[in-house]
Amino acid sequence: MKATCVLNNLNNSALTPETVARLKRCISFPDDELDLVIGKEYVVYGVEFRDNCPWFFICIDEQDGYPIPLAADFFEITDKRLSAHWQLNFKEANNGKNQAQLVFFEWATVEVFYENLISGDDQAEAVFEKYRKLMDIE
Repeated sequence: MKATCVLNNLNNSALTPETVARLKRCISFPDDELDLVIGKEYVVYGVEFRDNCPWFFICIDEQDGYPIPLAADFFEITDKRLSAHWQLNFKEANNGKNQAQLVFFEWATVEVFYENLISGDDQAEAVFEKYRKLMDIE
């Protein structure tokens, strides 16, 4: 799946006040602006649903070691094909709410995979890099 950035600021008039309030509960950036480049197409490495809304796991820069979740509200889906490496993962999150994800096998089956990835665990980084290369060419 690929998505192109269509906006990168919470102060954009294209967003409804309800959408801005929903997003501000989950994200906080200086001046409400994200480092996304408008018009740039990004590979989506996973999808997570929060409050029934999709969030895309994207690497903003090519050298990023792990993807970060960003609300789908900032993007237009330009390639709707789901990754062949994704599987549906459904679990109860730490906050007690149900959480659904479309992510690769290790992410779905290892409870702390994403935490290990962002903390610099060598094994998690190697697994993500493997899938990143596969998804980049899909």
